[in-house]
Amino acid sequence: MFALVALIELATFLLVESQIGIWWALAIAFGTAVVGSYLVRRSGIAVWRRLREKAGQGMLPGRELSDGAAILVAGAFLISPGFITDILGFTLLIPGVRRLIYQQLTRRFTSRVQVVRSEVDVIDVDPID
Repeated sequence: MFALVALIELATFLLVESQIGIWWALAIAFGTAVVGSYLVRRSGIAVWRRLREKAGQGMLPGRELSDGAAILVAGAFLISPGFITDILGFTLLIPGVRRLIYQQLTRRFTSRVQVVRSEVDVIDVDPID
């Protein structure tokens, strides 16, 4: 899979380079890496803040965990050289795209997982003197 992606990225780079020149192609590749790393950092910090707020309120941060995973994958795509992986990385940084992914994953796994809630009674026992 990695070899196939590398070949596709190389072919895409050569196509772009033949149309706009090597220096512009390299400038775009470098620019997307710089802009992408900034956006990944900013998005990651925002998600981390929301995750901590939800956890602090005693709520399950499912959406925040999903967003964090998508941002992590986006960062991996953006630091790898290539135009196609950059497009995928920038796409994962769009909140609406991450929301659609979360909704699809929730639908898929909700039908396969049964959640059982249980309440535990806490008994206050006085220690024996």
